[in-house]
Amino acid sequence: MSRGYGDFCPVAKTAELFAQRWTPLIVRELLLGPKGFGDLKTALALMSRSMLAARLKELEASGIITPTVLPPDGRKVYCLTEAGEAFRAVIEHLSIWGQTYAQDQVGPGDLNPTGLLWAMKTHAHDIELPPEPFVVEFELRGIPRGQTQRRRWWLLLRQPEIEVCLKWPGYETDVLVRAELGALTRCWLGYLGCREAEAGDLIAFEGNPAATRRCKALLGFGDAPHLRRLAFFRPEAALAA
Repeated sequence: MSRGYGDFCPVAKTAELFAQRWTPLIVRELLLGPKGFGDLKTALALMSRSMLAARLKELEASGIITPTVLPPDGRKVYCLTEAGEAFRAVIEHLSIWGQTYAQDQVGPGDLNPTGLLWAMKTHAHDIELPPEPFVVEFELRGIPRGQTQRRRWWLLLRQPEIEVCLKWPGYETDVLVRAELGALTRCWLGYLGCREAEAGDLIAFEGNPAATRRCKALLGFGDAPHLRRLAFFRPEAALAA
């Protein structure tokens, strides 16, 4: 663990544990439910495996997370302890503050398709998914130079969950979204309205009008800018799922 502040203040002691690079994002992901190492690596695509392993070890030693083995296959996942769960309000307030005051801080280096598609999946838990497959295909441009991430993605929306697909999921595309990555990110966050983005040829939703409306509703895209409240739902039933 990195050197502390040498200060007895509770703020200092909390910061020694929490205010380290990547730690808040690991806690953010675990607030959405227990996850294995691979799940966390996928969600935090730009974090190295060695850094993730080190941070998980530190969080476990600090009593913030605990490893759990899931039956019947013995899969190892990490769960928040009571101390870790207590960070929920901190994460929620950090999210609200960022939504309100840090919109202009999102630059090209902060954009990545993996993070955006994963966020669309994990923050759509409160929608009513269709029983039949509904496929949204993304064709992205404007990926930051130096990144080798995919430009074509699919979201397969159907009960009981949303799947992020790296290749054609085997169902016909209902809506094709052709978009500049920065504009799509800002639209999903609510900083930019779809109406303005579409008028500026930054985003195009291609599909019949009913399917396009459904796509926007399912994924939370608004025609006008809005303050999007990112929900970090309580995963009481996650282990039993």
